Amino acid sequence: MTIDSKIKDLIEYAKRDEDILAIILFGSFLKNNFHRDVDICLVLKRKPTQLRMSKKRLEYLTNFPGFDIQIFQQLPLYIRIRVLREGKVIYCSNESLLYDIAFQVIKEFEDFKPFYREYLRGVLHG
Repeated sequence: MTIDSKIKDLIEYAKRDEDILAIILFGSFLKNNFHRDVDICLVLKRKPTQLRMSKKRLEYLTNFPGFDIQIFQQLPLYIRIRVLREGKVIYCSNESLLYDIAFQVIKEFEDFKPFYREYLRGVLHG
């Protein structure tokens, strides 16, 4: 089974899952620097508990081996920004809601950015 057919199967599975708002492909696979797995980010419609998000991730990891599946809402803020900037949306059930979530993440990052840059300067200069 090819990667493309596995991605199509994942999309079909997600379409039947009421919790899934969007699927974003990101990472080395998009850059034609594919190694051993495909990075997939699931964006949930609502922010459930950490336990529920972890169970959702395990469900997809179990059903789709070979994919490195993450839950968008569980990722650190700076990674969520990278997913939004560099990722490719391959499925979305409600674009308006996805834009709302993306806008909220961007606002949070703008508040966080000065601290993040200061941290990076500290790491760079010891």
